Amino acid sequence: MAVQEFTAAEASWVTGLSVKAINKAIEDAAVPVRTVRAGKLRRRYVPYTSLVCLQLHAEGLNRLPLRVRREVFRRVLRQPQQKQLRYTEALIVDVERATTKMRTRVKELERAASMIHADPEIMAGTPVFRGTRVPVYVIAELLDRGTPLKEIVEGYPSITEEMVNYARVYAVTHAKRGRPPLQPWSGRRPFKRQKSKLSRVS
Repeated sequence: MAVQEFTAAEASWVTGLSVKAINKAIEDAAVPVRTVRAGKLRRRYVPYTSLVCLQLHAEGLNRLPLRVRREVFRRVLRQPQQKQLRYTEALIVDVERATTKMRTRVKELERAASMIHADPEIMAGTPVFRGTRVPVYVIAELLDRGTPLKEIVEGYPSITEEMVNYARVYAVTHAKRGRPPLQPWSGRRPFKRQKSKLSRVS
């Protein structure tokens, strides 16, 4: 299997933990990650084995003392294929259950990535569904507004219901770059309302 790495946003979507909780677990419990720096920006990439640890963290290990979590994670990292980890007679960690749940979510991430691409020659590099010019973020925003699935597909006949469902997965795990567009009314003071009496009509 090829080495897989995940951004903090992807790890958040897979495990259900917030990005803040992901970063705290990485720092507190010493979960290994690969850090890439570009100027002042720093991005963390979570290896597959570390993602297993974060999934266990989300499944309930976060309730245990930090010392115990660190030791459990060290053992998982040494043997990520193990089905169960016996920490003590009273504490047995079901690694297989967490891994199975995580694997399902990872496959959904891979499916979303296979449906979507960004090409500088198409819509100036805006992520679109493959074979179309339909922007993914537009569809995700429609879903967030509560637009019915059937209505979206009718409005964009070149995409399927499956594509629509994966639009949100992509949008959540790939933050939209740049600032939101400036609206025409931005920076203007609101109009002052004045009350006046209507003249009587004789």
